[in-house]
Amino acid sequence: VGSTPGNDTSIDLKKVEVGSWASYSLKVGEGTMSTKTALVARDASSVTMETSVEGGMMAMMGGKMTMKVVMDPDPTTAAKPVKQAVMQIGDQDPMLAPETMQAQKYSKPDPSTLVGKETIKVAAGSFKTAHYRTKTENGTADVWVSEDVLPTGLVKLSTPPMQAGGQQMPGMIMELAATGKGAKPTITKPAGPFDPQKMMGGMAPAKAGKKKAKK
Repeated sequence: VGSTPGNDTSIDLKKVEVGSWASYSLKVGEGTMSTKTALVARDASSVTMETSVEGGMMAMMGGKMTMKVVMDPDPTTAAKPVKQAVMQIGDQDPMLAPETMQAQKYSKPDPSTLVGKETIKVAAGSFKTAHYRTKTENGTADVWVSEDVLPTGLVKLSTPPMQAGGQQMPGMIMELAATGKGAKPTITKPAGPFDPQKMMGGMAPAKAGKKKAKK
């Protein structure tokens, strides 16, 4: 993940105020979703970020998915950036994320990919940004970042369509919609073991069963 532009970070998380959040519109192919990332906790050895995604394809996964990542205060230099990753689908109890999600990598933007300084306008307003462009095997990915946008630094991200599992996956456009303060943790229960049935939307029959039990 660290090699993808969206996981680059130019923000010093040790200096970001707890509760800072940024929300985005996320267009994947013809579908549109909304996502929000917040720095919700900090201690001497870690910072905790929560990212939620709603709408679009999330409709088949309880309507919303939230990911909590407890990471090193400087994930770009730590040997193990992510200490724990927890996911919650819809109103289900939280569970540990798959190991592949817990093995995330983070990096600072590569100076050699800097296109230049640009002022761009998105729903959240106009921002002076640094524009980076990365060539991938699927095409060109562009990211615009600003140190004024907390906690992520991300203003806009555009990625090309890609091949995954023999299938063509659509490209993605992500744009900043709003920023703010005062975010609180939403995943507060202890995480259970990873359950692939919940991951694939297998919780729908369980919900129906619960409703029948109440009658």
